Amino acid sequence: MEIASLQTRVRLPVPLPTRSHGDGILKQGSEKVKKKNNQNKNNEHGWDGDVHPEIAAIDHNANLEPIEQLMTIFSAYNHQHRADGTAWSVWPDWELVLTSMDDDLHFIDADRDTPEIIAQRQHWLNLMQFIYDSDAVTLDGYTIIVNGIHGHQFTFDMCLEYEYWVSPRSLIEHYQKTNENATGILGPPWKRNTLLYFSRHEIEHSLGEYWICPEHVPEYGGQSTRYTHGNRFCIDKHVDDIFPLALFSLIQMCIDDTEIWKMMFEQDMRDIEHHDFMESEWPGGRPDQDWEYQ
Repeated sequence: MEIASLQTRVRLPVPLPTRSHGDGILKQGSEKVKKKNNQNKNNEHGWDGDVHPEIAAIDHNANLEPIEQLMTIFSAYNHQHRADGTAWSVWPDWELVLTSMDDDLHFIDADRDTPEIIAQRQHWLNLMQFIYDSDAVTLDGYTIIVNGIHGHQFTFDMCLEYEYWVSPRSLIEHYQKTNENATGILGPPWKRNTLLYFSRHEIEHSLGEYWICPEHVPEYGGQSTRYTHGNRFCIDKHVDDIFPLALFSLIQMCIDDTEIWKMMFEQDMRDIEHHDFMESEWPGGRPDQDWEYQ
C-alpha cells in the first residue's frame, strides 16, 4: 500500500498516570451482574434471563478487534454506570480473550494483579467512557474520527495488537493480507508476522498539504508551512507510554485543536532550519555521505 511520505515526527506529551475517580473500584463483570434463575423471566432489574441484554447481545463470533466492536463490550458491562452517569468501573468477564489486548489484562486476579496492571485497566475504562460520552469522537471499525473544537478533523486507526495509532483506514487491508489464511506466503506459522501494511503514529488531518497554521493558534496563526508534503503528520508514542493513556491524551489534543497545530508548525520550523543549513553548508551534498549527488 502506498503511504504518503512524511517529513515531520514529534513526540506526544503524555501526562504521568494519576489516580482517577474510578481507581481502586474495578469489578469483574460477573460481580456486577447478579445471576438469576432462568425461571424468573422478569427480574427486579427489568430484563429477562440471567444477563443484561447488552452483554448477551455481544457477538462472540465477530471480529472484536476494531475499537468500534471493543466499545460494545465495555459499554455493555458498564450499562448501569451509563444509566447513573457515574464512572465506569466494571471490567468485562472474559470477552477480551477474543481480542489481542495484553493477556495480563484479561481477567481480574486480586492475588496476582500488580498496581501497574490495575492502573492499565482503569486507563482503558477511562478512555472508553470518554470516547463513548464525547460528541467529538466517532468510531468506524478500526478508525477513530475526532472533530476539533475549531472545525478541523483528525483521523487515525487504533491498532490494539501493536498498541499504536496508525494510518487511517489501513488496518482492514493489513489484516486481510496477514490473516491466518496467508501464513503460507508470509513465513512459518510459528513466526510472528512482521509485515505491516500501515504507518505507525500517523494522523490524517483536514487541512491538506502545505497547510497554513489556523488563525486561532497563538504566535503562528496565519503562517504557511514549507515541508508539509501531505495531509498527514506523525506524533510518536514512546515505547514506555501506557497505550490507553497516550491515546486518551492524543484524542484530547485533537479535540483541543490548538496545541497539535502549534507542535506541528514548530516541527516544520525545525525542518526549515535544518534544510536551510544543509543547503548553505553543502549545496551539492555532504562529501563524505552524499557523494552520489556531487
